[in-house]
Amino acid sequence: MRKYLLPRMASVLLLVLLVGALLPHTALANSQPASIQVTGTAVVTATPDIAYITLGVETQDLSADKAAQENANLMAQVLAALEELGLTEKELATSGYNIYGSTQVINRGTDKEETVTTYWVTNRINITTRDLDSIGEIVDRAVKAGANQVQGITFDVEDKQAMQLEALKNAVRQGMAKAEAMAEAAGLTLGALVNMSESYSSYAPLVSAVAYRAEASAGTSITAGDVEVSATVQMEFTF
Repeated sequence: MRKYLLPRMASVLLLVLLVGALLPHTALANSQPASIQVTGTAVVTATPDIAYITLGVETQDLSADKAAQENANLMAQVLAALEELGLTEKELATSGYNIYGSTQVINRGTDKEETVTTYWVTNRINITTRDLDSIGEIVDRAVKAGANQVQGITFDVEDKQAMQLEALKNAVRQGMAKAEAMAEAAGLTLGALVNMSESYSSYAPLVSAVAYRAEASAGTSITAGDVEVSATVQMEFTF
């Protein structure tokens, strides 16, 4: 009897140990509250109060020195013209200076074949202005003084913190409203907020400088469009 009884008792003991090990995990899984996850979004718009203009001077010559000197002279004229408009050194900043060569072969296949290198010099500046009504005049003065690259005008809001906070509050309100609506439709009682995260994005309109100059020369006022700040929140509620 003992020969058969001992293996059976060992099997029963092993089964009891396995069940005991599984019970805590099952209880833990069942104790985790169910949740509702929602996304709240909001967009806040505002009229721009600052503009950033990027323009430059590009010159070329078979001599790198001559191209650089001509570029320096033209840029000095551009800066002088902008300072005459009342722009300060803080509102004018160099954003890039580049010299590169472009080589090509002329009269290829003849006894006059030769390799010619043309040097290009580009100098760009960023202009910051809060006088949005003067942008057309700024671009025109710069071009007349020697600027031959106008890359565009970006309108923005200088301090977007208030917009971000307002968008964030509205996004949270929308997320809570969505969670309450979902719980009500499902016949549930919405519980506590257990998790929440945020993210932002912004949009600042960009206007073609060429189009702006054409409109400005015709005496037409151009509307830049509103600046947008959007906020998104991820929220999780128990029920």
